[in-house]
Amino acid sequence: MERMTRKRFVILGLSLVTVALLLSALSHPAIYPAKLSSIVNIGDDSIDTALDKNIDANVGTSLDEPEDAPVEVKSAPTKQEDWTPKTFPAPEKKVLDMIKTNVMNDSKDKILLTAVVNSGMADYTLNWIESLKKCNLENHFLVFAIDDELVVQLTEAGYGAHVVKIPDDWFHKKLSGDFASWKVGDYTPITHSKSLVVERLLYLDITVWFSDVDIVFTNPSIYHYLLLKLKSRKDAKTKQELTEVLFTQELEQRLINSGFYLMRPTNTNKRIIADSIDIQDKEPQVTQQTAMNRILDDMDLGYHSSPIALLDLALFPHGRYYFENKVPTKFEMTPMMVHANYRQGQEKKASLQEAGLWYLQ
Repeated sequence: MERMTRKRFVILGLSLVTVALLLSALSHPAIYPAKLSSIVNIGDDSIDTALDKNIDANVGTSLDEPEDAPVEVKSAPTKQEDWTPKTFPAPEKKVLDMIKTNVMNDSKDKILLTAVVNSGMADYTLNWIESLKKCNLENHFLVFAIDDELVVQLTEAGYGAHVVKIPDDWFHKKLSGDFASWKVGDYTPITHSKSLVVERLLYLDITVWFSDVDIVFTNPSIYHYLLLKLKSRKDAKTKQELTEVLFTQELEQRLINSGFYLMRPTNTNKRIIADSIDIQDKEPQVTQQTAMNRILDDMDLGYHSSPIALLDLALFPHGRYYFENKVPTKFEMTPMMVHANYRQGQEKKASLQEAGLWYLQ
């Protein structure tokens, strides 16, 4: 009798645990995601909680799913003490002249706003240029074209002084001019080519302001804001400027986005770029962004000492943050730019059109 009673208690206890687990699972946002609009009220303490959870406002997709999902990277970054700078021959005069013509000089920085594009992204490049005009940046920028067709297209559109073909000896692999969908066909080699161009510019003592062309500049103050951010942090001992690179973010304080950054020609940055190139050479399936994040994981990212600084995600939002979650517009903030990632092919254009950020007729 006593054994039967004990058995019943055990069964009852297990049943209660099972019910508790089921109730917990059914209330978990991964199964039944909460709408951001239903849990965010301006002036309410739930705002911080909602943003921390990064719940998508419309489709219920967690922001903890980056567009460039990390894959295992087997190649180890170079140790700082083992790394040595490379040497490159000077580029041909035409390329060098185009760079010099488009550089913006600011005290010690020679800043070049640049993009690396093929003809499959010609319309996005033209829209990107239109956004530069609205921000008074149309006089100094340089597009590095992967194929001859883009050079022709931009020249015919009146931008011959702002486009140059990437020299063949800069490539590690010949690429096509077709539109490259995310992680399909030439997508990864194209992201690789961006690093190859940036590396050459760094060795020309250029501060590289890199931008993908599915980005739209939205604030005329963006250039001066970036300069302010670049120069604002000082080393506590030397009082010298500490920041060597400004990255946009993919996940808040967790992953950088390699589609937009401002990078000074320091050894730190040359090593980051060189290692990202080396990783992609050895592991072609790895994107530039994944490679860069792997390298940064091994570096000092402390706020007081790191040469790496992050740009505010609300001011430099990626596609899901801006189009789905309506940040920063939800909080009446004017972003510096908008990145139309987290969407493929014509979805990019459709999202930009809907937001009033597609300027081509």
